[in-house]
Amino acid sequence: MIETPDTAMGQRALHVDVHHEDGSYWAEVRELPGCFASGGTVAELIESVEEAVALYLAPPEGEARPVWFELAGFDLGTGNWA
Repeated sequence: MIETPDTAMGQRALHVDVHHEDGSYWAEVRELPGCFASGGTVAELIESVEEAVALYLAPPEGEARPVWFELAGFDLGTGNWA
């Protein structure tokens, strides 16, 4: 979840679309245009998504404090993992 002042309880959900191609994974965050991540395993992908979101939401260097967020869930149940 992402902590923002404009949402109830300071949380906002992000939707991550996960894809499995050629033996590796990649993901895109629907609410953050251009925010993509990849990994050779699901664990690597999760770590990469967390880093990509943090970088996307980070304020320019020297400005406000970084935005805190927590990846609250990761659903791989809808993919076609051939």
